[in-house]
Amino acid sequence: MTHLQVRVLSTIRQLDGEANEWRVLWARCVNARSPFLSFEWIRAWVEHYGQGEGLHVLLVQHDDRVVGIMPLVRRRWGIGPLALHTLETIGSQSRNRIALVQPDVSEEVVRAIADYLCSAVLSRGLCLRLSLVPAGLPILRALKESLAAVDSEVRWCERPASQAPYVPLPAFWEDLLGALGRSTRRTFGRARRRIDRDHDVVFERSSGDSIQAAMNELYRLHQARWSEVGIRGLFSDEPSRAFHNGIARDFDRLGWLRLSSMKVDGRTASVHLVVVLDGVAYLLRSGRDSHFSEHSVGHLHDMNLFREAIAAGLREADFLRGAEPYKFYWTRTYRTYVELIVTRCAGPMPIPASAAYLWLRIARFLSYRHTPRELYGILRIRRWEAQERRRMGLDV
Repeated sequence: MTHLQVRVLSTIRQLDGEANEWRVLWARCVNARSPFLSFEWIRAWVEHYGQGEGLHVLLVQHDDRVVGIMPLVRRRWGIGPLALHTLETIGSQSRNRIALVQPDVSEEVVRAIADYLCSAVLSRGLCLRLSLVPAGLPILRALKESLAAVDSEVRWCERPASQAPYVPLPAFWEDLLGALGRSTRRTFGRARRRIDRDHDVVFERSSGDSIQAAMNELYRLHQARWSEVGIRGLFSDEPSRAFHNGIARDFDRLGWLRLSSMKVDGRTASVHLVVVLDGVAYLLRSGRDSHFSEHSVGHLHDMNLFREAIAAGLREADFLRGAEPYKFYWTRTYRTYVELIVTRCAGPMPIPASAAYLWLRIARFLSYRHTPRELYGILRIRRWEAQERRRMGLDV
């Protein structure tokens, strides 16, 4: 395939105008996509977080057909009066697959994207930042090779950013349970028998008009848990809640949503926001009531989710980014996510990729504006998690 053209969408109106083409390409990318590359996810992110500012979505076309989409946004990362400008993935919260690319023309599309990035982005002093990309992802390797082939002055810095545990799901629940180990099975078994003996436990699925009430419970539980240790939760601001309300409704309409609540004696003890796509259950958000911690409600809710996933024939449950110890009760398998910083060592503003990486780490940390109490809480949590992983014999 030749004569590929790269166009840039820079406004919400232009983005909305390509919704149909986006969904047509999406349908051709089965098993090479994630919820985070769907039009619905990107549109909601732009609306609630970006208001269209800095929008820079790359569309690769062959004649009148879209064969590739790379959703990017322009960001300014300042330290004092100085700033570094980047082009980075929109809404990359986990498992960043970088772009939607029609499988049979992937090499040509990636080369066209590399040509554009070298000529219109890197040559003008901007950095390319791709975060939370699974290490070894074929499109990541192809993009680096294409960038190097197009411009010999391109440099990059690639660093591990996070681990993401996932559970390969067998055909039968008993096989997953048997793989957990005797001690874990006993612990879960005792917790289930105790809570069934002393309480009335019900699992509910929310959809349609019942979504908002379940999402409100998710926000309440999530925020309460983090406030106990002095840390702002994800849902402390209105844009975050509005974004998640929007994607819950959109994913329910598409048939991807699994919004599950665990109720104990009529009281919500745990909520899971799960998205199912291409045989994978993405465990996107969760909240649990710490008052029920002695009953291991988090693990018991996970157990119910995995049983349902296996019954539905899914092949994987992805805990997504973060090496929290509770995830490793279910699996020792994880992906390593990397962050890639790409710069050009010649031109109007040459900067080494390693220096850009360091700058961005400092600038991102400063942008969080942590209070002393919050920093203390974060350090406590990280120390406890590291100790727990060592106790579990994890080399993570």
